[in-house]
Amino acid sequence: MGAREDYFARVRPILGTGLSERTVAVENLSLCSRVVELLIGCLLERVIVRDHRAPVTWPLPVVCAGPAAGQRPSNALELFAGHLSWKNSFGQVSWLEDGAADLTIDARPIPAGQPPRVVWSAAERRVTMHLAEGDLWSYLDLGFAVARRARDLLLGREPWTDTIAYHGHRDWPFARLERAAAPPLPAPAVDGARRVLVIGCGSVGSEVVRWLAREQIRWTLVDSSQVSIFNPHRQWFGTGEVGQPKVEALARRLAPATVRALRAEIHGDDLGLLERLIEADRPDVALLATGTGDHGPLADLLWRRGVPHVAACAYPQARFFEVMPVIPSQSTPCLSCFRGNLYRGLESSAPMSDELAHFLYRELSPAERDRAYVDLVAEPATPIETGRVAEVAARCLVEVLARPGQRSAWFDRMLRQGTTCLLGGNAVEVHDGGETAYGITFPGQVIRLGLDDVVGAGEQLVCSGCGRQLDVKHRLELPAANDDIVDLALMQKCA
Repeated sequence: MGAREDYFARVRPILGTGLSERTVAVENLSLCSRVVELLIGCLLERVIVRDHRAPVTWPLPVVCAGPAAGQRPSNALELFAGHLSWKNSFGQVSWLEDGAADLTIDARPIPAGQPPRVVWSAAERRVTMHLAEGDLWSYLDLGFAVARRARDLLLGREPWTDTIAYHGHRDWPFARLERAAAPPLPAPAVDGARRVLVIGCGSVGSEVVRWLAREQIRWTLVDSSQVSIFNPHRQWFGTGEVGQPKVEALARRLAPATVRALRAEIHGDDLGLLERLIEADRPDVALLATGTGDHGPLADLLWRRGVPHVAACAYPQARFFEVMPVIPSQSTPCLSCFRGNLYRGLESSAPMSDELAHFLYRELSPAERDRAYVDLVAEPATPIETGRVAEVAARCLVEVLARPGQRSAWFDRMLRQGTTCLLGGNAVEVHDGGETAYGITFPGQVIRLGLDDVVGAGEQLVCSGCGRQLDVKHRLELPAANDDIVDLALMQKCA
């Protein structure tokens, strides 16, 4: 396969030809740009731009936070097309001025204090976003919701219905409501030259950096890998950077911000590098986005050294994910408190097609297979799924960076109640009996788990990381059985 075909190799097992046979029309490209970018990541190739010569307005310069942002385009389409060409120099997107569309995407700014919402019209095959100007996090939240549903409507996976969904609430920014409520408040600003350590610059780490690139942050980036042809599809890299170390590509793009780029890998069984990084330039917060089992030992060391951190990881195919903020100075639960100790409900059993099985279990050497099980746990996935993980992680990172007293009320409540394990779902998986996997009832939902969700066989558990005593709220007990029944079961198993 050539580079052009390889670019989408990690999305074709779940989408096939995807949206390549569909046409989407856009009105107000600046406000709709993130949705269009996500749909192009699902193989959309024909886009009608009804305002071809519209000027560049917010948030387009933030979305195009790459080399294209340094251009001086005459209009929004020129800037956005340049950004997408940087992301995928093999792209086949046709920018049309008019014609018939399978879906029209529109967006309108709303005054501060009004609730962000999405209006779907089945008769017009139209979706309209109502967005609070300047609110990046609400913008990303609505962008995910619209792109996710638009993709599934265009693929025939969902029926068209007339709906109005209100996104975000003052008490919980990840809410989806059927009626207007108190709109979410703006996230706290990142004040001062804050220091952020990012360990893992892939589909979560690089995108978190992208959304915080305009903040006053002194970065330390740690990753051992190079940009591959598979990466720009879902990560903050362009095809012209293939073969370059990820940390060096990001460092150039973040200039003139202060960046320390380390092409290295921090292993859970050798934490010397992390110790030295903390000693040399103690971070205000660390992001753990390696997507590997090394998260546990890394988080334990950060806890012992009193470094606040956010750990993010995706489940298989990025259908579900976890984001966990930890602040040792406020005695929040640590990563080890919750990892393996929480009752989450029924687990996911992601469907697997023959094509998907071939992707995951293709012929590999033993060493390659071991590595694939570590590196590709979230594969295959589209930028819609992994982008949601990065968005939630970035939002938590901003809250951790905020000074005490300046954080959002919803985040303070999480800290106060010990419900700091955020479990999110990009899909809804219904089991027999109607119960859903992990309790996720709508795509994009994020629920809080905490100290009242500890599961175990005894009365208490002792955390191996911070030593906290955890009261067991959900008891695991074997069903009672007499000796005759046990003997019979053993004999049948042996037979």
